[in-house]
Amino acid sequence: MGQLGHDAAKLLDDAGIELGPGLTDAEFDSIDERFGFRFNPDHHSLLATALPLGDRWPDWRNGSDLELRTWLDRVAEGFIFDALNQNPPFWPASWGELPCAPEDVATTVRRELATWPRLVPIFGHRFTPAAPSPAGSPVFSAWQTDIIYYGANLVEYLTNELPFGQGRKTLSPIIVRVPYWSRFVESANSAESI
Repeated sequence: MGQLGHDAAKLLDDAGIELGPGLTDAEFDSIDERFGFRFNPDHHSLLATALPLGDRWPDWRNGSDLELRTWLDRVAEGFIFDALNQNPPFWPASWGELPCAPEDVATTVRRELATWPRLVPIFGHRFTPAAPSPAGSPVFSAWQTDIIYYGANLVEYLTNELPFGQGRKTLSPIIVRVPYWSRFVESANSAESI
């Protein structure tokens, strides 16, 4: 557990967020086995220090696999929704021709996003990239294909998020660039950037 984890947990505690004990090494290993990713160093440090609890926080300790898979699939589901419902559909040319069948759209979106760094939920529709993304990785707000930076790192994100309802207050320069995601955000969510 590092200083960042303690700083992040203090921000949460000061905001009145319920905190459980941090995840154990065995619990981190179980998450890796079941879901195929590791938390980046900052997210790991927070979760090793304290586990935020509540409706919009993924419960990495007691949540069902189905519930956690639903959390992990939110970004892909948002892309699928926009491919099927936007006019014109959100569909990057690099993904080939837009399939006619909705199930083929879903299959293609999931296949293409599987080549991007995995985004892991922190809270609600805020995500940070999984490892091997390094310490200092940004936090993204992802609502369908409307994706923005919500913090240059985890502590800045929590400062922006808490107290709830105030919106993003600041955004420091992004030091850690995340393949695909940073380019997508910086191109104003343009399908042509993919």
